[in-house]
Amino acid sequence: MNIFTALDDDRKLRRFLFWYWLLVPFALFAWILLGAANSNMTFQQALNIPFFAVAFLNGCLTILLAGLFKLAGSENERTERVFTLYALAVQIVVGNLPGALACYLLLRATRDWDETEKFAPTYRWVLIAAMVFLGMVSLLVLAANIRLWTS
Repeated sequence: MNIFTALDDDRKLRRFLFWYWLLVPFALFAWILLGAANSNMTFQQALNIPFFAVAFLNGCLTILLAGLFKLAGSENERTERVFTLYALAVQIVVGNLPGALACYLLLRATRDWDETEKFAPTYRWVLIAAMVFLGMVSLLVLAANIRLWTS
């Protein structure tokens, strides 16, 4: 199997995106922990440093994305597709370009979907509330990144 057929396999892309969203936060948390240990600080003291605080917030946001992605996927394909489009926007806003690329590839691989399916028939309000919350946190991360990089 070559790389181009893997990029059109929606099952593999779903699995990759889910594990990417689970493993990257732990890499961020390990990076914060190592930075704290290198500076003789505790993890909590390191979170008082704005750069580490934004990285921690980004990691928590990404873990929430992974869980909601699984929840959206358990509903139906339309719900998963709508959530993936939303996640693409969130990933661009927070600056996670590899995550945004993975979302785009999954959207492209799932272009054949049943348009008659209803969005989130079981967990509609849970997903909508979580998406609003993620949107607000993403804007907070964007504002923190802008402030961090312009100061």
